[in-house]
Amino acid sequence: MNKVLKWILGIISFVVVAAIIGVVIFISQFDLNEYKPKIEKIVYEQTGRKLALNGDIKLKISLIPTVAIQNAVFENASWAKKKDMISIKEADVSLAILPLLDKEIEIGEINVIDPVVNLAVNKDGVANWIFEKPGEKNENEEQEVKEEKQEKEEVNGAAAPFLASFFAQRINIKNGIINYTDEKSDTKTAVTIKNFELEAQDNNDDIDLIFDVIFNGDEIKGTATGDSVNTILENKPYHITLDTKAYGAMLKAKALLNDLTGDLSFESDLSLSSPKGNFDLPKTDFIGKVSGNLQKIKADISKLDFGGNVISGLINADISGSRPVINGSIKSNLIDLTKLQNTQKTAYFELISSANAAKFVPNENLDLSALNTVNANIKADIKQLIVNEDISISDVVTTADLKNGVLSLNPLSFTAGGGVVSGYVTVNGNGNIFDINLGGKGIVAQDFIKSLDPSGTSNFGVLEGGRTDINIVLKTSGETYPKLVENLDGQVLFVMEKSRLRAGAMKYLKGNFITQLLSALSIEAKDPKMSLKCAVLRADFKNGMATFPKGIVFDSKKMLIVGDGNINLKNDKIDIAIKPFNGNLTDTNIAQALSSLIKIGGTVSNPGIAVDTASVVKNVVGVAMTGPMYLGSQLLLDADPAPCYTALKDTVYSDMFEAPKGVKAGAQNAYQGTSNAVTGGIDAVTGAAGAVVGGSADLVGGAAKGMFNLLTGNSGKNKK
Repeated sequence: MNKVLKWILGIISFVVVAAIIGVVIFISQFDLNEYKPKIEKIVYEQTGRKLALNGDIKLKISLIPTVAIQNAVFENASWAKKKDMISIKEADVSLAILPLLDKEIEIGEINVIDPVVNLAVNKDGVANWIFEKPGEKNENEEQEVKEEKQEKEEVNGAAAPFLASFFAQRINIKNGIINYTDEKSDTKTAVTIKNFELEAQDNNDDIDLIFDVIFNGDEIKGTATGDSVNTILENKPYHITLDTKAYGAMLKAKALLNDLTGDLSFESDLSLSSPKGNFDLPKTDFIGKVSGNLQKIKADISKLDFGGNVISGLINADISGSRPVINGSIKSNLIDLTKLQNTQKTAYFELISSANAAKFVPNENLDLSALNTVNANIKADIKQLIVNEDISISDVVTTADLKNGVLSLNPLSFTAGGGVVSGYVTVNGNGNIFDINLGGKGIVAQDFIKSLDPSGTSNFGVLEGGRTDINIVLKTSGETYPKLVENLDGQVLFVMEKSRLRAGAMKYLKGNFITQLLSALSIEAKDPKMSLKCAVLRADFKNGMATFPKGIVFDSKKMLIVGDGNINLKNDKIDIAIKPFNGNLTDTNIAQALSSLIKIGGTVSNPGIAVDTASVVKNVVGVAMTGPMYLGSQLLLDADPAPCYTALKDTVYSDMFEAPKGVKAGAQNAYQGTSNAVTGGIDAVTGAAGAVVGGSADLVGGAAKGMFNLLTGNSGKNKK
């Protein structure tokens, strides 16, 4: 029995092998090159373009018959700039043997080597993959479009037999190039296919894809799995799973595609991870759902971790027009800008921390053209925003509205040091115009700026009080950063009310002329704990100048400092006179002379404190012309009981402090008149006897320097 079975199986095997050999021998007798003209003719009749089979068509005889095609070229549209739409160096098509026995052709595998595909859209929006048969006229161009349902049926009907007849179990492409040019939108795309493998056993089997391509210079590689070819042919919902590395980031997605051959729409779960340094950004992770179609996209963000800063929200984008429109809302419990290692400090905070403008105002153009690429309206709610190691704000609420190149943060509000700051910021990209309007009340300085809280340190700080109000109203414009600074127009006000301070090194305001001044005045030695009545910083900006009209005030019980002058924003030069009055000094003549000794010059980046010789000359001449009255009135100014009121005249805070009353007010007015008279007298004296005044300047300057040493504690005579 076993012998019989062996004989039967042997006979069957012989017959099958013989049949296969017969088929192979039969096929090998054909010269496939004889069919090239027929193939070229069929392609031309169907597309209206020429197919040139320039190389031989060979049949490779093996257990798996393979047809080899070489140097095939398919003609491009007549209007296209490149002659060929498709060119292939070599393509091998393997055929399944068993179906051949039934006179059926089933493609097992297609291998394509060095293909070049040139896709293009002309200025009228016509694509080169739209074919027109010879003699066919586009007679329906001006007719109304047929009903949508009927159109879809026609598309599906045409696609189904084409895809079904073209099915191959495996397609492999190596070293391919795809060029895409859209003259209508003026865009170009280049794709290099290093490896592309697509595999499915039959029309009902899931499709597996492996790809490794370079898209516009960036490598994209990974794997994907999708539903069967029949799912596409039947236009059923199509599932796809993607795992890829693109642009240095890892992307995983599970998507559902609807109406592939009609109005495509999709729903997807996305997971994205990008390492630190990619695109010069910190480590970024995204988890969320993205859905939409080719015109509108919706992103439901479960988690966007940007360098340790977690954001969630909902974003809707309409990309159907020439300018995308984005709307949505985002929120976060904490955004810490210090975690963004690749983000440089902003100019604003660098200015506050070091007062060193020359280092961060580059002589470069400011390009805001990106504001015209999209319209957007995003509502943001951030519970805490850490700006740097010293500053944090909370409850940041704003609406960012970008329309036709104009970005507006309005309203904008946040809590800083327990006080509320509100207002708006507008940036007009069409003219590089900036408009800032912010006001804040009840800001506790030591809560807002950590280094001003002196707990456990020897630094300058606020022991009690520290309530500060701010008002910033600024406008500017310019094509370059220096022009923006030069064209500043507006006012900045900082006002601190009654507080108790501790003297010491100023960690936060390190390196600027304010700390140099306080150090020169030896505040640490004379008054380690100061009772501050008030402090004001007022800067008026106009015509490239920052003017401080008696706008720098530090009024404590033992030390009064009033600063008056300007900073030239065009060249960064400082010209500020400081009038200090120390209540500990009892010699009124010395105090009077000292009142005009200090002047700050140089630049913001390199300030210097020196004797104000010109002011001393003015005092000497004033005494000579008016006698002791000038001494008393000058001293009275330094002892002005309301210097903060004086600094805040004609501002929104003009009523914050009480004005001088009675005799003091009259004396101050008298001083102003006397000072003006002296200034006029100096002009007359220097005009008639300039040599006398000039010759005495060195003598006066020497005396002034000695008095300055008394004030700063550099003379043993003043130290006790």
